[in-house]
Amino acid sequence: MDKDVLHVVRFETGIEHEEALAEMGASLELNLVSRRTPESDRLLAEVFAESAAAAEAAAQLLAAELPAWLGPAAPAVLARATLKREDWAESWKRFFHVQRITARLVVKPSWELFSPAPGDVVLELDPGMSFGTGYHGTTRACLEFLDDLSRRAPGASMLDVGCGSGILALAAWKLGFRPVAAYDFDPQAVLVAKENLERNGVVEVVPFQGDLTEFVPETPYRIVAANILAPVLLQHAERIAACVAAGPEPGCLIVSGILDAQYPDVRARFEALGFREGANRALDGWTSGWLSRA
Repeated sequence: MDKDVLHVVRFETGIEHEEALAEMGASLELNLVSRRTPESDRLLAEVFAESAAAAEAAAQLLAAELPAWLGPAAPAVLARATLKREDWAESWKRFFHVQRITARLVVKPSWELFSPAPGDVVLELDPGMSFGTGYHGTTRACLEFLDDLSRRAPGASMLDVGCGSGILALAAWKLGFRPVAAYDFDPQAVLVAKENLERNGVVEVVPFQGDLTEFVPETPYRIVAANILAPVLLQHAERIAACVAAGPEPGCLIVSGILDAQYPDVRARFEALGFREGANRALDGWTSGWLSRA
């Protein structure tokens, strides 16, 4: 791994592919970001890697996968570059600022100052290269649901499946859920989540590396958040459902990472497993829902 630089694979495509790129990046577990080029209808997409070898592997993967995700308009030439880590970090900070998610939930970057109002619940965050800042509609919807559910089921246990930056586990702890557990398949995400929790003084939650296809909790949780992707939710619905408590106090499942058009299929899949929809939120082309055991 190069300590001083990040390796970048770049390509351009049309803005109509913005949602497809977001889904592809998450599905292929790539550190992919995209932004519109000034005064044009083009998107600049960048995939970041820790080493030249990892960048080469990413470039080969993109060359194979882009036609399937973007169709005939998929770019054929993928540019390569390097970027100083401090340049990347400073560039990222220009786009991530304090944001109020709900009346009391506030996400604050670690490098910005903020004076909370009485009753504010502040989540101090440095997402690094992991998903989860509160800006994306999926994360924002999950945070809103957690705030709602903290009043409906105060003190309930909570599991964060695919924790990314740790933002949902952090919010759950600060909103009073107990105990809180979190895991992710990506060891880098686990490290970032652990650092964010410790930054907020939350040492009771220790995220761990886990595989959705294998993880079985010793005891089901009252609240389970799965901000993943629709195909993963559909494929592993039974295993995710098994994490949610049944019985006299039925649990709730938050599902997210779902494009608007995919949400009816995800909802139907979990309804067939004994859940019913409590609410849904559509933000920025993505729909999230919370479902309770019927």
